[in-house]
Amino acid sequence: MTIKRNVSILIGLTQSMIGALAAVFGYVLYYNFFEVQAALSVPQTDVLLYMFLLIVFGILSIISGLFLVNEQ
Repeated sequence: MTIKRNVSILIGLTQSMIGALAAVFGYVLYYNFFEVQAALSVPQTDVLLYMFLLIVFGILSIISGLFLVNEQ
């Protein structure tokens, strides 16, 4: 049973980290830090949509990962 618990914690933490990175990347893309929009050739009209999608994905991923960590 402890192996299942340890794997669940590992996957939950990894999923939460990926979600946090996706949300941070959404902000970096929107505020154009490090000229990310030019490097990825993102049109200015689509930046808000991409930021929204990345933040929603990030929040859902963080929540799901925390549920995995707290599962009993």
